[in-house]
Amino acid sequence: MGFDKLPKDLKNIICGFAYNCKWFVVEKDLEMCEVLKNMDISSVFVRREMWSKPYRCYILNPLLVFHPITMFDGFWGDLIDWHAVEELLFRLDFRRKFVRGFATRDEWRVKFIDNWESIRQFDGFYRFLLCTRVPCFKPIWKDVGFNMLSTHHSPHMSARWFLGL
Repeated sequence: MGFDKLPKDLKNIICGFAYNCKWFVVEKDLEMCEVLKNMDISSVFVRREMWSKPYRCYILNPLLVFHPITMFDGFWGDLIDWHAVEELLFRLDFRRKFVRGFATRDEWRVKFIDNWESIRQFDGFYRFLLCTRVPCFKPIWKDVGFNMLSTHHSPHMSARWFLGL
């Protein structure tokens, strides 16, 4: 007998014991994890660890080891490393027509504020720039390019400073 065939009350007891929440919360979060996995966002923009208030420590994000988002801050946008996003936006030279053709720096920020899931479009833009190798950086960042964006992961900071929440 699989978990999906268990009665709802038993699922609630198991989820209450494991995660201190009801089954419908776990089910909804599992579906969201599946959606995020299918988005295939670059690891540069996804935090590896996030702060968990109930556990009082950093734990792997829900895409790596599942925990309901309520075990963190309760906001899926916190899964994104907004420092890496902001760093890339800062490095890109939006004076270049090729870079500005997709969106300006401010337009990207507005997109993120309107809907954090626009990170998927930004990730596509990032991968496109990565593959085309066109000059897209400010002169001072030309030598560094895309390097070291992933070293700025900051698991303790929330995305809310960037999204204006």
